[in-house]
Amino acid sequence: MVLNMRKLFFLALVLLMPGLCFALRYSLGHHYITIEIDDKGYAKVTERYYLAFKTQQDIEEFAQKKTDLGVNIDAWSRFNPAFGIHVGSKDKLKPQTLNISLTTAKDNYLEISYEIDRPIVRVIKEESRMIVYELNKWVLSSFVEGTDYVIPEGTFITFILPKESTVLEEGELFNYAEVYKDVKPKVMVRGFLAIGSFNLRYIYWKGIAPKFSISFLLKQIIEGADTNTIAASLAIVFIIGIFVYFNRKKLSEKVTNFVVRNTELSEEEELKGF
Repeated sequence: MVLNMRKLFFLALVLLMPGLCFALRYSLGHHYITIEIDDKGYAKVTERYYLAFKTQQDIEEFAQKKTDLGVNIDAWSRFNPAFGIHVGSKDKLKPQTLNISLTTAKDNYLEISYEIDRPIVRVIKEESRMIVYELNKWVLSSFVEGTDYVIPEGTFITFILPKESTVLEEGELFNYAEVYKDVKPKVMVRGFLAIGSFNLRYIYWKGIAPKFSISFLLKQIIEGADTNTIAASLAIVFIIGIFVYFNRKKLSEKVTNFVVRNTELSEEEELKGF
């Protein structure tokens, strides 16, 4: 009887072995979401999930799973609910843009990238020199819990804004967000974070002033002027050019700050976008 029980035990163990062998061994690390917005309000999204493995065999088994699932986002979500579309929704993806890749080098991560088929921001004000945009409510609906936006621990969301834009650092969001004023400004939030409003707004500048043309200025100076006047004028233009070149960043910031200070967004104007 004891012998038969042992046989049954080993038989059950053998039957269970395939399930044990093919259970993938990995752990999830940080989740980075990058949302790059173009000057028309459309976005390219990259979601990167960092993975930790204990052995090379674990890596190879996960790589095989990636081959099996391919770019089937529903299959990936069934495999692990953490893997999915977190910006917008599946029905808002631009066709043929979904890509899923696995990198197993110095860092191990699964990357899901896609494009949204409609602008993720809306216009709330437009003037001759600028457009004020606001993030649409549906963009981060996957993070809504009750009445709050809840960003989980270990999740980082970065918005990369178009060139020639200025972040309007107003509202609850900017008590927590980090703003980087690069050529393409960035706004980054990290979890854990629970806030009632994710109100991201920015100004896209159409152009503050006409382009300065050195060639046109020189033509105007040279035509009808004597030699001494031309020499003196060229020297002045050269000095001005050097000054503008080395101070272009400060001058640009001063002009932008002046315009922002003198731009008022009334509640009535903001509601026009709804």
